[in-house]
Amino acid sequence: MEKLKKILLGMGYLTWMICNIAVIYGIGWGAIKLLESGSAGEFLLKLAGGMIMVLLMVILSILCLGLVAMLFGDERMANKFDDIFPDM
Repeated sequence: MEKLKKILLGMGYLTWMICNIAVIYGIGWGAIKLLESGSAGEFLLKLAGGMIMVLLMVILSILCLGLVAMLFGDERMANKFDDIFPDM
């Protein structure tokens, strides 16, 4: 049972990492779209929207990593999260 738990934990971390790689690809695609803006107003609007989306993706990524760690009982990662977020 312990081996299965470790395999599922590794798959959870792998999935988290693949999703983050996809986000990095999306940031690059968004940067290209940002450079193709037609006016300064459109550029600023896309830049502000992109910055908000990046902030939300970072928060969601951290929460997903914590969820995987708590779901499969990874004590090392849970201790790191306790150090970073002592009130949770």
